[in-house]
Amino acid sequence: MSATTPEHSNFAQVWSVILAKFQMGRHQVASVRHESKLKVSVITVSAIGLWLGAFALFYHGFEWLVSFGNVGGGEFTFGNLIMDRSLGILSLSIFTLLIFSNVLVAFSTLYRSKEVVYLLQGPISYSHFFYARFFECVAFSSWSLAYLGTPLMLAYGITTEASLLFYIAVLFFFLPFIIIPACIGCLITMVLVRIFPRMKVHAMIGLGVLGVGGFFLYIRSIIRSTRVSDETLLPAFLDATATTQSPLLPSYWAAQGVTRAAVLDLGEAGFYFLLLLSNALMLLLVAGWAADRIFYPGWSYLMGQDKQRIKPFNKGILNAGLRLLGSIPNPYRPLIHKDIILFWRDPTQWSQFVLFFGIMAIYIANLRNSSRFYEQEFWRAWVACLNVGAVSLILATLTSRFVFPLVSLEGRRFWILGLAPLSFSQLVWQKFWLSVCTTSAFTVGLAVLSASMLQLDPVYYFMTVYSIVITNFGLAGLAVGLGALYPSFTEDNPARIVSGMGGTLNLLVSIAYITLVVASQTLVLQWNNLGLYNGPVTFSHALTGAIVFITLLSALCVFLPMRLGLKNLNDREF
Repeated sequence: MSATTPEHSNFAQVWSVILAKFQMGRHQVASVRHESKLKVSVITVSAIGLWLGAFALFYHGFEWLVSFGNVGGGEFTFGNLIMDRSLGILSLSIFTLLIFSNVLVAFSTLYRSKEVVYLLQGPISYSHFFYARFFECVAFSSWSLAYLGTPLMLAYGITTEASLLFYIAVLFFFLPFIIIPACIGCLITMVLVRIFPRMKVHAMIGLGVLGVGGFFLYIRSIIRSTRVSDETLLPAFLDATATTQSPLLPSYWAAQGVTRAAVLDLGEAGFYFLLLLSNALMLLLVAGWAADRIFYPGWSYLMGQDKQRIKPFNKGILNAGLRLLGSIPNPYRPLIHKDIILFWRDPTQWSQFVLFFGIMAIYIANLRNSSRFYEQEFWRAWVACLNVGAVSLILATLTSRFVFPLVSLEGRRFWILGLAPLSFSQLVWQKFWLSVCTTSAFTVGLAVLSASMLQLDPVYYFMTVYSIVITNFGLAGLAVGLGALYPSFTEDNPARIVSGMGGTLNLLVSIAYITLVVASQTLVLQWNNLGLYNGPVTFSHALTGAIVFITLLSALCVFLPMRLGLKNLNDREF
């Protein structure tokens, strides 16, 4: 029976697909007992440690905001305003990120997954097919919010001395809050797939540049619209956060609902919950209606485009760029060529790369938008160390998202490489050097540019650039080595590869590595800034020790995972 049969009076088909996915997920969880006990233990301990660390960070941050704003006392103080606006900012930021995340996840889940072809041949309508896949999109895009959101809301509730109803309200508000951006993201994806394949490449690039440029200019105008000083602190804060208080935003409904529940205002809390829930259900109906009308034409045309596109040899922008690889010897050149082409042909990959560029551009554009406190040496030292942390986290995101899946994306064809005149050592080190060269081209330039714009002193400038250079090697070694140690050759979706046990371990170890790198140099530089050393010679010795520690730690993160990953590949039977 074709997918165009009339809809059934119930959602039996939807539940059948959801239950099948649930069973698959349950079996994957049960298969953990077959995994390495060391890996499971490290991931469990790291996940618990990260959760506790996030809770401590949020708790002390909220506690400082309350104490900062409660100077002078009173029934309603600046501290109450800060906490209320902070929750609004967090809600709007999460809501926006969820939309972007669902656009990317929806494309791979609704259009690129191999299961789609089989499901569309079954007795299921397009709207029911959409609902069955929709909840998978929600799970993939929102699991990290549930993980990191719980310590945030727990810390917020404890700091504000909220009632028990606050925590119950958080649980009730969570589901409709994540459904709304998921529906918006899926609608955007279906519209884009319906329109973009019919557009010329130049028109698509131009539209993308205009969109990213317009968004960048908008954010830049907002951030640069206010300058912080003692006299303008409160007006600047209110102006900068006014957008988050719009009654038209679902993030505002969620934030107001849980804060009303915290003070036992059941009427207001219930109103905002019903407002959020009704809009979530309405958007679900709209998305199902849109799927019935535009999903299949978009999917069909997209599949036809893949087969009809003619890619002439040695033509086009991509091939022109690949000709620059002519000086690289075999067998590395063909492998690099293949990795670049696969990346270029996957919109879910390069679209995320464009998003990272946008974030980096906004970060660079506003480095000099600082207050007068930056002129003080104490704050300059802190800004320099935090700048290293920010750039390192961007680098860790790049390696975790794009580098870790490289070995797994070789797929079921990996055995062919075993027959080629190529050793696994050459393959793994090729991916390592590809990662180092690619990420260094962006992050080292970002470090130099940010340090120059911040007008850092020579010591801070050197430590910023050196730390980013060395972390390119350390994070690449972790991503490639752990990717070879825990490959997933049966999975062709990079998002699922990254979300697996190996990807989670890589992310947690990368965060721990960055924490040690940033903390070691921050400790040395801040002690010098506070005058705790006996003299310049002692400071030089301490700085040298920090550099040696960072170097040895990075070397360990390169050679240990790479050695373990190579041993795993050599011991496997393909």
